[in-house]
Amino acid sequence: MNSLKDLTRGFENLKKESLDEIGFFYDENVFFKDPFNEIVGKDKLIKIFEHMFENLENPHFVILDTIENSDGAFLTWDFFLSIKGAEHKIHGSSHLKYSGERKIVYHRDYWDVGEEILLNVPFIKLLYGYFRKKIALPKEYLC
Repeated sequence: MNSLKDLTRGFENLKKESLDEIGFFYDENVFFKDPFNEIVGKDKLIKIFEHMFENLENPHFVILDTIENSDGAFLTWDFFLSIKGAEHKIHGSSHLKYSGERKIVYHRDYWDVGEEILLNVPFIKLLYGYFRKKIALPKEYLC
C-alpha cells in the first residue's frame, strides 16, 4: 500500500470509473463489514462500491480525521448521498488492518443506521421520540 494519505485521497475522489485504483489498496481476501454487508474478497468489495454508484446519486466521502500505526488505521468520515434529489449525510468511521505487505485485510465501517437513516422515517421517528422521552434524561440535563 502507498500511504494513508493516498488512501484517503482515493476515497475522497472515488468514482465508478476509478474503482480499480481503490482496489490497489486491498488484499485479495479482504474482510469487509458495514451495517448492511459482510463479505470476503476484493472482487465483492468492488461490487459493493459499484452497487453504491448505481443506486445512489452523487455518493462521496469526506475524510475528517485519521489515526495510523504499523498494523492499521482508523478513519472518521462523512458520507454524502442523494436519494430522489434529497441530500443526506452519514457520519461514520472505518477500522482498517494491514497485512505484512501493507494491503488492507480488514475493513469495518461503523455508523448508526438508526440515527443516520431510520430516524428520517416519520413513524419510526415518532416511536423513537416516545421511547426517548421515557428513557433519556430530561433535556435540561443534556448538552
